[in-house]
Amino acid sequence: MNIAQPLEALAARREALTPYSLDTLVTGAARLRPDGLAFADRLGPWPFGIVAAQVSALARILAECGLQPGERILIVGGAEVSVVTAAIAALRGGFVPALTPVDLDATALAAYGQAIEAAAIAGPTSYGDFASFETCLAAAAAMPSVRLVATFGPAEIDGAVDLSLSAILKYAAQHPDFGLERGKPLAAEPPPVITYDRARARPVHHQQASLIAAGLDFVARARVGRVTPILSTLAPVSAAGFIAGPCAALLSGAPLYLHGPFSEEDFLAARNQADSAHLVLPAALAGDFAGIFDGLASVVLVSRLAAEQPYTPPPAIEASCQVVDLYAVDETSVIAEPRRNHIPVPPAQEPHFVGFDEARVLTFEKAADSHTLAFEGAGVTATD
Repeated sequence: MNIAQPLEALAARREALTPYSLDTLVTGAARLRPDGLAFADRLGPWPFGIVAAQVSALARILAECGLQPGERILIVGGAEVSVVTAAIAALRGGFVPALTPVDLDATALAAYGQAIEAAAIAGPTSYGDFASFETCLAAAAAMPSVRLVATFGPAEIDGAVDLSLSAILKYAAQHPDFGLERGKPLAAEPPPVITYDRARARPVHHQQASLIAAGLDFVARARVGRVTPILSTLAPVSAAGFIAGPCAALLSGAPLYLHGPFSEEDFLAARNQADSAHLVLPAALAGDFAGIFDGLASVVLVSRLAAEQPYTPPPAIEASCQVVDLYAVDETSVIAEPRRNHIPVPPAQEPHFVGFDEARVLTFEKAADSHTLAFEGAGVTATD
């Protein structure tokens, strides 16, 4: 294709990615390399074959609990694999996962659930200093639409369905009559993923195609490959945490290490185990971690921006590895920009493209109104 052609002729629309889903990425990886490491957290490593079994079993459990395709399930959690498997299982079953930060109070959580008419809520019994399941129960009591309350463990709660990873694997072992080959055919429009916009206290609905486009863009710009793991301190419940975590890992084949709740001793152990990883952490904390950047493949610094505010560069840091700024704008655009000569680059000053399925997809470009941080492209989530 002639590169002098207009951008509109070069850019494939988001529809090129619509037939693909996060569920199919898990299923495909499990068929190709079932023993390959997919995810890891403080509970242990999880190969693709085990993850796929968890996803299939959990999707079936949710259906047997009475959830109907299209219904929404609030998934409350931190930087743990249970959040990822629950989200992908919901998508497998045709349900809509609404990812939720573990530190929301009961009032905010109930308002979020009411806004999306949640039919179910699931979360850990505890997470660090957060009594997260007590918050879930209090929020559920204020949501008439909720019919199912479930827990990811580690403890069991009377009246709550046990969706801990061990319980799911036990269910899978007791029901060997289903597996990878029996996944449901994809819907014409795969279910969306919902995240929570803290600044506006609103849900944001992401097409899976948008998340995949943004994930491909991040993988290309951060140079994430199958050999080098991703070590993320971000919970995969925001757009940035999900895109730079499970989405990037599934698209690249890189193992994903999720670290949470944060513990300095455990983090340093995870850092040493992950070796030359791509480390993902909030830009505001970069100065506290500068001493451990040597030997990393890259450090990815996440900055949260508002579209109506002027661009503010993230802090300068000294690092011998590649530094990538990941700009999370209004929970609708997650844009990666490698620093040039240690200097931060504003998001999408030049259009971003990725190659996909013999197409050249425009992922991000600045919107016509160049005075704001507004963007267009396949990686952008549209809001009302």
